[in-house]
Amino acid sequence: MRKISAFFKNVRRELKKVQWPNRRELTTYTTIVVVTVVLVAAIISIVDFGYQQVLRFIFVR
Repeated sequence: MRKISAFFKNVRRELKKVQWPNRRELTTYTTIVVVTVVLVAAIISIVDFGYQQVLRFIFVR
């Protein structure tokens, strides 16, 4: 039980050392991540659609 208590005390101590982003940085970083995810999803969707059309052309003749 002591080890568990010591572990959580150490976790709390380490979290106090973390330099957390302010609201503006957090908003900026979140926006960058969301835009990147949307762009990558769009690219993957376009490539998938292209492969689908090519395979349909080849096999549905």
